[in-house]
Amino acid sequence: MRRAAHVAIALVVTLASGAGLGACAQIPMSGPVRVGNADVEAQGDIALLPHGPGAGAAPNAIVSGFLGAAVAATTSPKEFQTAREFLTADAKWDPQESVRVVREAPMPEPFDRGIELEGTDTVEIVVRATTIATLDSVGAYTEVGTPRELGYRFTLVKVGGEWRISALDNGVLVPANLFANQYRATRLFFPASNNVKSLVPDLRWFPRRNWRTVAVEEMLAGPPEWLQGAAQSLVPEGTQLASPSVQGTDDEEAVAVRLSEEISDARADQRAVIAAQLSATFSEGAGRTIAVDLFSGTNRLSVPATDVDLPATIVQPMALKDDLLYLVENGRLEDFDMPVDLSGINPTALALSPAARPIVVRDGHDRIVNVSLDGGPLTLMTGSDLAAPSVDKFEATWTSGGSGELRVAMGEGTDEDPLEEVTLKPDWLSGRKVISVSVAPEGSRVAIVSEAPSGTQVQVAGIVRDADGTPADLASAISVGAPVADVEEARWAGLTTLALLTRNNEGTSGVWTAGVGGLAGTGGQSRQLPGLTDVEQLAAGVTEQGILVVTKGGDLEHEETGVWQPFAEDVDLVAFPG
Repeated sequence: MRRAAHVAIALVVTLASGAGLGACAQIPMSGPVRVGNADVEAQGDIALLPHGPGAGAAPNAIVSGFLGAAVAATTSPKEFQTAREFLTADAKWDPQESVRVVREAPMPEPFDRGIELEGTDTVEIVVRATTIATLDSVGAYTEVGTPRELGYRFTLVKVGGEWRISALDNGVLVPANLFANQYRATRLFFPASNNVKSLVPDLRWFPRRNWRTVAVEEMLAGPPEWLQGAAQSLVPEGTQLASPSVQGTDDEEAVAVRLSEEISDARADQRAVIAAQLSATFSEGAGRTIAVDLFSGTNRLSVPATDVDLPATIVQPMALKDDLLYLVENGRLEDFDMPVDLSGINPTALALSPAARPIVVRDGHDRIVNVSLDGGPLTLMTGSDLAAPSVDKFEATWTSGGSGELRVAMGEGTDEDPLEEVTLKPDWLSGRKVISVSVAPEGSRVAIVSEAPSGTQVQVAGIVRDADGTPADLASAISVGAPVADVEEARWAGLTTLALLTRNNEGTSGVWTAGVGGLAGTGGQSRQLPGLTDVEQLAAGVTEQGILVVTKGGDLEHEETGVWQPFAEDVDLVAFPG
């Protein structure tokens, strides 16, 4: 009997490329779920129609065909059926386990079938690709900090004279230029733990073929680990989809979401919020508000109207110039009617509360001061090398503490609102120095930049608060913008978007946008904004006003269609609320 031989072959992944069709979309912003601006693309679905294996196909053609069919499955009505035609009947493969987004495929090494396959009935093929991001089984996208080329092995055997794949890794390899066409950036929304009417967004990526169905399933599963304790689920335990799919509508009709009988255990006010969560998800990119009808099996449930809030920066940004505060409005500085006393203070950072007060500054780098009190400046915190402060919607001021610490000062420091300071020490910050902190507008998420000898890192975590709204802990963190080096500041610039300021060893700055869960509109990858290399300070908000920067020369600039436009001179500091 002839012994099976093994042959290793290098193979390129070749797939038809599809250009991304990024565009602005519409989502609700506050109050009842309604149409507003968003950064999720309204891209039409483009189906890739895969073909099964051809008769007499060589091993490299079988693997190439399989990879193409696996990618196409997310838009193909046949799903993974065609891809499985390239496998043996007993091959084990779970395509849902993970997705690896690969930069590009290398050229294949020459393969002489007549020489290398002679006398062979088992072949091993190695596909080499550079992974730049991963997508896990629940649609969570993570950029790879240091992309590197890896080898993915496929074992092929002959079945009835035809080559088929008998062993392979789980998951799917998707070229970056096809990812946004195959997977849809989809925001889920969960009620905040301390306010069910405040919805906290969580960006996921789902197969375009059935994104609504998967979105409902993941919403029913509850908040992810990084929002545990910061957000909650109102869905009764055990509730599942009672229909095989959730279909969209092309007219003004509501989307029917049919759930198992457990949903009947939810109170009417809870059902109203659940419907609002789904409406917010379905409405993104639709250009209109999409209503949702909830069903328990075949019985339509009564769902009262309710108002919910999505994160939004409401108060105007402010600029500090010549020791005076100005409102930044419509591309110009407007007088602010509340004087501030900055005598004896060296302002190096400015922060505003979404509730209008307090207004705080960092004095030098070792004192945080409330400058919005009638009685004059009041010291909130002192310490060594404090991070620029962030003031949340609960009027709490955040900055850095010791190694691995955050400090939070609650209250304005008056007799009516005395100071209370708490220190947070999440395990994932251990051994790192916090250099930037920014609380999201809804007060349930915080973006932190920290540094260690290995470099800087941007992370976002849910804020766990007690019954009074005081921060008690941070949930586990997720990494954001991992490929972006030398980050010194992060600010919220969208529902799930951060603006990042970088500075290298030569002092050259850069401005980036990065997504919490991937950047919608770019296929997930962080993006550098061109044009400026001398930025001293950055400000951003969840608003249409966009990113503001102050240059080393004191110019206050904002971006318009990719071009930075100066509109004020001799500005010292600028800040959005938060």
